[in-house]
Amino acid sequence: MFAQNLDKRSLSYFYHDSSVTISQTIIFMFNTLRKASIALLVASTAFVQLSCKKDADPDKIGNWYRQGLPSFGGSGRTGAVSFVIGDVGYVGTGFTNETVARVKDMWAYNAQTKIWTQTAPFAGSGRNGAVAFVLNGKAYVGTGYDQVVTVDNGYKKDFYQYDPAGNKWKAVADFPGTRQYATAFVSNNRAYVGLGYNGSNFFQDFYEYNATTDKWNEIATFIGGKRYGALSFTVSGKTYVGFGKSNSTVPTKDLYSFDPAGNGGTGSWTRVVYADNETSETDFPARAFGLALVLGDKAYIIGGENRSDVWEYDPAANSWLEKAPFVGNQRGFAAGFSIGNVAYFGTGSSSGSSGTDDFWAFDPGTAINTDDDQ
Repeated sequence: MFAQNLDKRSLSYFYHDSSVTISQTIIFMFNTLRKASIALLVASTAFVQLSCKKDADPDKIGNWYRQGLPSFGGSGRTGAVSFVIGDVGYVGTGFTNETVARVKDMWAYNAQTKIWTQTAPFAGSGRNGAVAFVLNGKAYVGTGYDQVVTVDNGYKKDFYQYDPAGNKWKAVADFPGTRQYATAFVSNNRAYVGLGYNGSNFFQDFYEYNATTDKWNEIATFIGGKRYGALSFTVSGKTYVGFGKSNSTVPTKDLYSFDPAGNGGTGSWTRVVYADNETSETDFPARAFGLALVLGDKAYIIGGENRSDVWEYDPAANSWLEKAPFVGNQRGFAAGFSIGNVAYFGTGSSSGSSGTDDFWAFDPGTAINTDDDQ
């Protein structure tokens, strides 16, 4: 090892220069050996650490694939709305970097034919950060931001109903307040919209929409505090709302269940305390602008701003399980829907700009197959 660390010039110096003493040479040899030993020790330690990390991080189940799937039919975008009616998924509105504009085009995806078809455009102004829900086979889209600052500083409250049978939109009652990045869900055949931000205020209120009377009524205030970019899902007959950014713009990870019959019909909120398992609440990562999709009796939280991890929530066990991460890259502000036993996920970006048009399918029960990542 010593000879490998001395070139010919060094050896010549050692033998022919009378100013170099034997003691100096011994010291030189000792320092060289000591440095080499330290380098070897550091390299060995790093190898052990990497090996331990790999052993402690076993392969996660869940296969992401886009082989045989078309990209989204419209331009790349962020902050689009998405919903599913029957076996057809819809994606539309949002901000597209291709034209640097907020758009109102809508697209339908047929999972059987694997074809995107453009449908009637959204009846309101082009916008991003709106919400959508489905009641009785019809979709409802509203709120968001259209950048027309002369009207409510660009934050929207108008709502529209989409009837897929006639491929037509019509205006319905305005939401009670202007906002962007609210969240929406359906429970017991009633729709609920709440939370969000309007440029100057953060919200924690919620309203119930009655499609029969076309009226909004305020319900119990969300107990998790003001926030925007939250997500919601209904699984096994129970609704959950959580995550998002607080009014201090800090990502959160708390989750709350909603009972529409509580408090005499005005609804009640309960914080979810997870079961004592390997993934505790302190380990679960906070996030905002992620997407929640439901397959069967489980929900899947996918990505978020600067995130790509995927987590499965089992309401029966009240526990979380980390699945294989989204392979497209970090992805928030995305769109998606579930059809059958497959979740579809795409568009969006890591931070809300430079939107993409890729669309992926996710099978949570299948092992990773990297050949599908094409």
